[in-house]
Amino acid sequence: MSTSSQMAARRGPRTAVVTGATAGIGRAIAIALGELGWRVAIGARREERLADAVKRVEAAGGKALGHPLDVTEPASVEAFFAEVERRWGCADVLVNNAGAARPGRLDRLSYADIRAAIETSLVGALFATRRAVEALRARGLPGDLVFISSRSAAESWAHHLPYGASKAGVESAARTLRLELEGTGIRVALIRVGDTLGTEFSASWTPADFAENLAVWQRLALLRHAGLMQPEDVARAVVLAVTTRPGVQLELIGVDAQAPSAAPGGDPAAGGQGAAP
Repeated sequence: MSTSSQMAARRGPRTAVVTGATAGIGRAIAIALGELGWRVAIGARREERLADAVKRVEAAGGKALGHPLDVTEPASVEAFFAEVERRWGCADVLVNNAGAARPGRLDRLSYADIRAAIETSLVGALFATRRAVEALRARGLPGDLVFISSRSAAESWAHHLPYGASKAGVESAARTLRLELEGTGIRVALIRVGDTLGTEFSASWTPADFAENLAVWQRLALLRHAGLMQPEDVARAVVLAVTTRPGVQLELIGVDAQAPSAAPGGDPAAGGQGAAP
């Protein structure tokens, strides 16, 4: 058992909420928390996928609850947390993972595309966090709030303007919230994530979207190599943040892929160990 797992075991099972947890990074986080033997509440809009995510968490050793959740709707947020509390009591871990984005030039994005990025990634995170903090403070409990951010929050990422703006807002909110919660025992961690495989982030992209956006990102040196992470790499960073001993908080963890190793005499961009499939 890892050091973080041993520490988590000594503290006993906790109750965690993970938003956007039916696929990709969110599902990997939920499974990793299940491996600690924790109770994991899985929230997502795609109700048909909840049962599969629940099975995966329980197979990993945790207890799971799947419940519909639209983080942009206050009534849905209230109903979700009310069900968690009815079943298990107050959640003392929240992982804000839900996000949405469609890449492209701002003038070509629809108003709906822009709204979805801001409302899901930023407004939704604030709604869920407000509800979690309200419950923890009312009971005088410590806890962990985790915000999944993006490299685009710290870099000017062309063709990702609404998403990057939403994540920059998330990072600002997390830093301010940390001040508001000082002395309460509630910690706030930011996990800043780079390019990751298996996230369904580009599921709605057309071949033309891929060609245009990749060309722009390569021209601007935003994609310097072909290295990619797995969702489980991000999940390990989350586990580290929420299992660090009380009295210590990990404020910002950057998780990114290394450049692939070059073949002898070759170019790292051409492939090698660690290259994206």
